[in-house]
Amino acid sequence: MPDPSAAPATPDSAGTPADAPVAKREIFGWAMFDFANSSYTTVIITLAFGIYFTKVVAGGSANADSLWGTGIFLTNLVVLLLSPLVGAFADESGRKKAFLFATYALCVAGTAGLYFAVPGSVPLALGLLVVSFIAFSFGENLAGAFLPEISTPRNIGRISALGWGIGYFGGLASILLVKGLGFLDGLDWEAARLLAPENAEVYHRFRLTWPATALFFLLAGLPTFLFLTERAPRPAHAGLSTYLHHGFERLGNTVRSIRHFRELSRFLAVFVLFHAGLTSVIAFAGIVYERTFGFSAAELVGLFLVIQVFSAAGALAFGWVQDKIGGKRAIQISLVVWVVTCVLLFSAESRWLQWILALVAGTGIGSLQSAARAMVGLFSPRGKSGEFFGFWGLAAKSAYLLGPLVFGIISSSSGSQRVAMLSTAGFFLAGLVGMAFIDERRGHAEAEAWERQMAAAGASGGDLREP
Repeated sequence: MPDPSAAPATPDSAGTPADAPVAKREIFGWAMFDFANSSYTTVIITLAFGIYFTKVVAGGSANADSLWGTGIFLTNLVVLLLSPLVGAFADESGRKKAFLFATYALCVAGTAGLYFAVPGSVPLALGLLVVSFIAFSFGENLAGAFLPEISTPRNIGRISALGWGIGYFGGLASILLVKGLGFLDGLDWEAARLLAPENAEVYHRFRLTWPATALFFLLAGLPTFLFLTERAPRPAHAGLSTYLHHGFERLGNTVRSIRHFRELSRFLAVFVLFHAGLTSVIAFAGIVYERTFGFSAAELVGLFLVIQVFSAAGALAFGWVQDKIGGKRAIQISLVVWVVTCVLLFSAESRWLQWILALVAGTGIGSLQSAARAMVGLFSPRGKSGEFFGFWGLAAKSAYLLGPLVFGIISSSSGSQRVAMLSTAGFFLAGLVGMAFIDERRGHAEAEAWERQMAAAGASGGDLREP
């Protein structure tokens, strides 16, 4: 298959034509961004930094869960407000890849800076978390915006699943790295013991977990920028003010024309509901298993290593299932599994059941995230993929505003993380009900109709006029 980077550009464009063939190495490069950034969500958000923050930085205070949830809330408030604009600017400038690189570099720098989060430095720790998580979130949206360009309706589920599947192996590799280097030693120690003078070396090595994670992200993300092709046309001689003007104009056109994409609008509303449940699990899983279920550091690391494998299997398997039975049914199956899992976690006492439920949840995380991203890609016309994945990011961050904050408030006020976990089942149940009203075929037809209209008008993603 020819290399898409060798395709000639249009005279006024630095991008590659949208109909250029997609080489396997480009799909690999795109998927490697999921591999790279999974180190951040796995080590920083889910496994280690949340525990370190609540036990050491916040000193195990009664409102530690609420502080952690607030940090997640602030991150997603910013992303919620800016995601569509960032997507519109990236589309208008024809520089999605450059925007992606900027967010990647900022997330790496912010993650490395977490080394300076020491006991009592709650504002600094939350500030670095917010900056790095904002950059991660924008990068996730921008990477997703390339999906419609490198796939077809027949294989979009599998390509999306490939990214999620490889991503979980990235999480696995990052855990093995920091564990193998001994950086996670002290994870199950109480703060007073970890900070004792005689344990200064262990404490210092534990803080190196964050720079090590940043280095993993930095190196693993390089194939994306070496192999991924920018296909969007790039206006000639346009400055930042022009991009801003046209970006806002483009976003306004998209908002006004969103009525043409009714199924995408409905799906994003439903996505907010079930993703709120998913984000609660991602943000608090490590904390719940350490504090409520009493897992030691060794057990936590072992558990999350196995979860990465199950999550990858869930993403890859459901990618194939989704292409066979459709995204709607795949998502519904996953949501049923999540409702049952949350209810059982509320009362799980035996260690074997806690392990089984964690592995089932891991499979559910991979399948649900992959299927949702592929659904957005199916409903998005190519010319507006950056904007629409910006709206997807907006929906995802709306969920992140809601889910972890509600979990943290319920956990801190009730004194029970089990009660908070039970409330999470309500988000998945609401999403399951909402999915009954989504018409997958109509959503794809709306995207195709827009593309045909733009082709007929000789446009490349500007104002949408009703047929």
